[in-house]
Amino acid sequence: MTTIRSASLAAVLTVLFPAVGGTQAVPATMDTSTPVFRVQVLGDANSPFTTRIETYFELRARLQRTVPAVTVTDDVGQIRRGTRSLANAIRVARHGAMQGEFFTVATSAELKRTLALIMDADVWAAIMDDNPGAFSHDIDGSYPEGKTRSTMPGIVLASLPRLPDDIEFRFLGRHLILYDTRANTIIDQLPNAIACEACEE
Repeated sequence: MTTIRSASLAAVLTVLFPAVGGTQAVPATMDTSTPVFRVQVLGDANSPFTTRIETYFELRARLQRTVPAVTVTDDVGQIRRGTRSLANAIRVARHGAMQGEFFTVATSAELKRTLALIMDADVWAAIMDDNPGAFSHDIDGSYPEGKTRSTMPGIVLASLPRLPDDIEFRFLGRHLILYDTRANTIIDQLPNAIACEACEE
């Protein structure tokens, strides 16, 4: 009789609590004490940073088809007019663009860590070659004529995500910018990207 009662009790427990004794799935909304780490390489084709850059690149390509084409010419004035037309079209399309669209909090933290690993006095000295220093500018604002552009050492470029044609990383002092060479515009800035005790202004 005891055996029958035990078997009956086990059957009831199995119906009421089917997960007991099995593997329990943790609901997505449940907060656990064990953190889950997701590592994503910034240069990966599927990374948010790369996706945002590609979206911008595609936007610029579409806008470029709407502005007068710049033919191969030695006329500096015509080249500048074409560049300004593209820059103005980008500003209209990206009205309200703000700092941090590409250099998000997560991306900025990863880039700063990456630069800290490779930065020393020699790399800093190379970056400061032709570095114009920090200056105020708007997002999608034009890079000032006459301002130099910082040298980008190979070790720095090899450590940063790859960019599409005519979009470059540059430094303004310690700040890292995304520079659109085709439109001559600064599309985002990462303030104080370089932290280096051995580096002097």
